Amino acid sequence: MQLLKPVKYILCIVGLLLLFAHACRIEDDVTTDSSAKLQFSTDTLYFDTVFTKLDSTGIRPISITKQIRVINPNKNAVKTNIRLGGQQANVYRLNIDGESTNQKFGKEILGKDSIIIFVQCYIEPGNKNLPFIVADQLIFETNGNVQDIDLVAWGQDATYLFNTEVSCQNNNLRWTSEKPYVIYDSILVPKGCTLTIDAGTKIHSYNKSCILVAGTLVVNGTPENPVIFEGTRIDGEYKELTNQWIGIRLLPGSKDNVINSAIIRNGFVGLEVDSQPVSANPNLRLNQSRIYNMAAVGVVGYSSHIVATNNEITACGQFGFFGALGGNYKLYHNTIASYNVNFNRQNPLVVFDNSPYTDKDNNIVAKYELSIELVNNIIYGSLDEEFLINNNSAGIAPTPPIIQTNLIKTKQGALNVNGNILNQDPKFTNSSSNNYQLKAESVAKAKGTNIGINIDLKNNPRAAAPSLGCWE
Repeated sequence: MQLLKPVKYILCIVGLLLLFAHACRIEDDVTTDSSAKLQFSTDTLYFDTVFTKLDSTGIRPISITKQIRVINPNKNAVKTNIRLGGQQANVYRLNIDGESTNQKFGKEILGKDSIIIFVQCYIEPGNKNLPFIVADQLIFETNGNVQDIDLVAWGQDATYLFNTEVSCQNNNLRWTSEKPYVIYDSILVPKGCTLTIDAGTKIHSYNKSCILVAGTLVVNGTPENPVIFEGTRIDGEYKELTNQWIGIRLLPGSKDNVINSAIIRNGFVGLEVDSQPVSANPNLRLNQSRIYNMAAVGVVGYSSHIVATNNEITACGQFGFFGALGGNYKLYHNTIASYNVNFNRQNPLVVFDNSPYTDKDNNIVAKYELSIELVNNIIYGSLDEEFLINNNSAGIAPTPPIIQTNLIKTKQGALNVNGNILNQDPKFTNSSSNNYQLKAESVAKAKGTNIGINIDLKNNPRAAAPSLGCWE
């Protein structure tokens, strides 16, 4: 029996050693190293539009539970503070590792281990005060590092498009005005596809989203029922806030684009038209449209062919119209105006440039001719010089421009020919409230050339001696 005694002691010692080893495991030791970061099973969690509808009992919005795995890849344990960003109160609810709470401070995650966070989304049906996209962030603060996961839900009934190439049947796709279209993270209209948009349709693009067109875009708005392109926030201060989305870009190879009676507002660049046309038609015909509150440019063309008639391009941060790298630009009866109220614009409002296209080493890749025809336009703003044709000696010399019966703010006395009016206030009704119609005493009244354009921006008939700009 005494022989068992040493065994008992040995077992006790082994047990103590095991307990000691367990207590000293590296994965239990909490590190405060600032290089220790977390990893996540996703960087964005999406909830579908089902949340705008009631459940089968009609008592509360349907809620789907989604999960995020939070991984500690470090050999040591970490402590992290977890919370919602708070952009949308009472919309998102969390369960953090089994505890129902929207914030947890000092949550420990063992080394090489993970926890699960369950997320639910509750959106009241029919709440029109919500934006189309209800976004928040799940924030993690670990040893001074701040990481986040985006939470994104669809807030109102609409057709939602997420980072996709639109699907065309028989090379055609039609958007109707039945309900809004909401774009998250951009869309592409592929080559060979024609996207036709009916009058009255509303398209909302989320932050940093854009509409890319490799095929053809046809916008069939009317002056009474325009097609509207804007951001996803249309409440309060957002109604007139710039830079809420990127804009519309017609890619190289896109052809035969026509935009009639559109409102394009509150973005970065309204329309970007890229490269030489690939058919006998212009890259873009832009008619009876309003483009305003763009942080950078209203319309920019790169070596492209644009015909613009009866448009109002106003309140842009850098340029109203910019024809770069050559191209063919015909502008008739447009009002292009911008005052430095919300911007500190330093560039002329309308610029045409024949500079060649160069690579990163400044080697010339291509040169394109520059052709300009401006008739019956108003170009006016805060600067002393609002019009420039840049003749770069490295490019092809511009074709002699046609510049006739325009009202232009400029220091270029050479433009005081062909019925142009220089440096006289057009007397807009109220530019601070985006009303660029002409007062009765405006010098631009009845000073235009009759070029066969018989209506203005809103289909009002033009006189035999038409007014300058887009308003009769």
